[in-house]
Amino acid sequence: RVYLPIGCGAASSMASQSIGAQVAINIFLFLLVMGMASTVDIKIMRQQLRNYKAISIGLFCQFFLMPFFGYLVTIAFNLPVPVGVTLIIVVSSPGGSYSNWWCALFNADLGLSVSMTTASTILSIGFLPMNLFIYTYAAYNSKDTEMGGESVIKSINFGVIFISIAVVIGAIATGVFCSY
Repeated sequence: RVYLPIGCGAASSMASQSIGAQVAINIFLFLLVMGMASTVDIKIMRQQLRNYKAISIGLFCQFFLMPFFGYLVTIAFNLPVPVGVTLIIVVSSPGGSYSNWWCALFNADLGLSVSMTTASTILSIGFLPMNLFIYTYAAYNSKDTEMGGESVIKSINFGVIFISIAVVIGAIATGVFCSY
């Protein structure tokens, strides 16, 4: 059997085991993002959100270049469906908690990182499904997932993806509220 990443088609059918794991992952994700967002000074975050050039470049790279390069890698290496779809999901997802962690660790501009995380997470509500549809269709348009002939696009569980996005948005809002 072929399994797509957690939250996709057959992987989400491993209900009892993956529901507990998904809840734990979402709790840890919430705590990590909230912790980073709560360390940012509100003034600095507002200032960074007005830094249109940096935010625009980051968003362009996040939602146009990275998904396109992921698609090119999928095509160039003729990746199997589970690997290719996983790659496309990862490169189409918004940046976030790990970039904030690295910025905090190396004393980089955490305000800009949290501002980028906020902007990319909010915009990912539209861009993530759009990029997944475009690039999975382009890479695997008529292929089945080997899971009962289900199409690749239908096998992606968008509900789990939107739950993760909501967790990050909630964590950022909570962290910013705590630092206010």
